[in-house]
Amino acid sequence: MSAGWILVLLALAPVVAWLVAGAVVAIRRWLRRRGDERTRRLRLARLLGSGDLAVIPTGDVDLPETAVREVAAEAGFRLLGYERGRDPFRRRVGVFVRSGGGVDRAIRGGHRLTDDVRRRRLAVGPQPASTVRLAQR
Repeated sequence: MSAGWILVLLALAPVVAWLVAGAVVAIRRWLRRRGDERTRRLRLARLLGSGDLAVIPTGDVDLPETAVREVAAEAGFRLLGYERGRDPFRRRVGVFVRSGGGVDRAIRGGHRLTDDVRRRRLAVGPQPASTVRLAQR
């Protein structure tokens, strides 16, 4: 094999790598779409679980947002929003909270401090201005 052919193969290597990566993504997407819509709804309901907070990758669900909101409402959850990691390799996730749960009350500001927490805050004393500024952000 001459040096010219080796250079041609090296020039084509990135194109082949992109084609392989595209094929891998297509196969993973096809495998993730197992089952009909009813099966995917059941999978989402199972992923929500029984806690007050659920963080579920959107790629694992593969349902339209209206269907996701319906399943979450039936399970007693509400969709808080979507979050994407800071680097491009992290998947987008849906954040769900149980309606009326402790996390939901804390988010909406309807929680009351217990006596225990109030006593601890009083025992700590006033906070430095830098901490107060961070808490206000």
